[in-house]
Amino acid sequence: MIRRGLMQPYPLNVAMLCRRVESQFPDKTVTTRRQGRDTTITCRRLMQRSRQLADALRRAGVRPGDCVSTLMWNSQEHLEAYFAVPGIGAVLHTVNARLPADTIGALLDDTRPVAMLADASLLSTLRQVRLPSSLKLIVRVADGDPGNDERAAAIDYEGLLAGGSRAYEWPEIDEQAACGICHTSGTTGRSKGVVYSHRSTVLHAMSMLFADGIALSEHDVCLTVVPMFHAVGWGFPYACALAGASQALSWRQSDPQTLAGLIEQTGATLATAVPTVWINLLEQLRSGEIDAARLRSLTRLPIGGATVSSDLIDGYAQFGIRVQHCWGMTEVSPLGLVSTRRSWLSDESWSQRRLTPGVPLPGCELRVMTPQGTAAPAGSGAAGELQIRGPWVADAYLDPSAEDGRGGGDRFDTDSDGRRWLKTGDIAQIDSDGYVRIVDRAKDLIKSGGEWISSLELESALVQHPGVREAAVVGVPDSVWQERPVAFVSLVEDRDEAQLDLAGYLASRLPRWQIPERFIVLQELPRNNTGKLDKARLRELTRGDGRHGG
Repeated sequence: MIRRGLMQPYPLNVAMLCRRVESQFPDKTVTTRRQGRDTTITCRRLMQRSRQLADALRRAGVRPGDCVSTLMWNSQEHLEAYFAVPGIGAVLHTVNARLPADTIGALLDDTRPVAMLADASLLSTLRQVRLPSSLKLIVRVADGDPGNDERAAAIDYEGLLAGGSRAYEWPEIDEQAACGICHTSGTTGRSKGVVYSHRSTVLHAMSMLFADGIALSEHDVCLTVVPMFHAVGWGFPYACALAGASQALSWRQSDPQTLAGLIEQTGATLATAVPTVWINLLEQLRSGEIDAARLRSLTRLPIGGATVSSDLIDGYAQFGIRVQHCWGMTEVSPLGLVSTRRSWLSDESWSQRRLTPGVPLPGCELRVMTPQGTAAPAGSGAAGELQIRGPWVADAYLDPSAEDGRGGGDRFDTDSDGRRWLKTGDIAQIDSDGYVRIVDRAKDLIKSGGEWISSLELESALVQHPGVREAAVVGVPDSVWQERPVAFVSLVEDRDEAQLDLAGYLASRLPRWQIPERFIVLQELPRNNTGKLDKARLRELTRGDGRHGG
């Protein structure tokens, strides 16, 4: 009887990615555009600096298992920390730089960092944060205003690096050891910490190289616009290292002109951000403010974080750029679904499914749990809460007060075979071809007259209107119907609000009882600290108005 495989116990860890980049792709580059200036470095030099940072942190007293936090934008230095911190067995905690100071303080209380790397432009924010007693070292990254007295509060990053050795050897880290921590957006309560392992990080990076997924390869130049403090930059920094792709980083900027310039300068082949960023760029492409020739290298846009409209997909297709709808969560590292065309689909079938978040990546398993608490039959199309399991899916949340550090048990299911499933909070359907349709977030469904209205379905219909740029729908109390939908929209440039008939437009697409009585036009829809539409703020704008018929 043969019980075990006879293969090498080769650990999947970040040090493996470092060695691969150094040995296979030393001449690939990382370009950072910061305040109008480009800095380009080879991967050989980047890894030397990562080794220096790792050694310097070790000499400063950072030990395996210690947390090192970053308060930084997308930059070469942030990428160096991505490798150096987990490379010595410490845990990288990327803090959302757009959060208020009291929230940042609460997150640091959870992770208890011993060191923090902060962008010079964010030192004033950090000064307002109540810092934990565990924090012994604050490092200032990049040059700030020389006259800014905030500079004195931290040691210089380049000075710290000078004390580290380029010849530092990466230790062999257990692949199950903690690698990084990201916090959820906290849209349904206090933010929860998700602790990634080295193994989950590497496997997630591998999944992004699959041909029927993101298909990232050595031939690519990846522009990561999504902040590197959002779910590890959607995994692209590590996936690029594994694939050998060059990288472009836009610091804190996401305006169309900056991105077009960086794409043109670096020859970026794919770029990642939430839909709003690409809506803005598409408008300037259509108006001629940006010459499409500047984007000739760009072939695809993996987009997540919100619904992708057919106008966005078709608009970029006219310029030879493929939009790829993706779905994920911080708890899923974050990529779980990718919209890709399966071989047996007709053109008509694909035209319908291209608007969905797609199908699960290999390694991810899905199920839909009905309101009756049973798993819907595969391909039945029955609606229920989407649940997911896989090697890069969270099994618990960080709870510093628990003896084993595990918390959030109510967000997970254990089936009869002992398998763990993450409750996503999304209401979904899975069709017979495996495509997932997100009906809505459970908390955003609107109960009106005993019937459910999907805010997501209304939003998807509204953004098909040629005059609508973005849309968000919330439920408000109603004395007759319990709840009614209110739609908020922003308009494309030069569209006259008076000429819009949004109710009439929806009437041919949805049942009459689902159509909102009120449509509120805003110049821009509010967004939360992770760049998603801020429905809490929209609900505040309607608070106290429960009138039927609005």
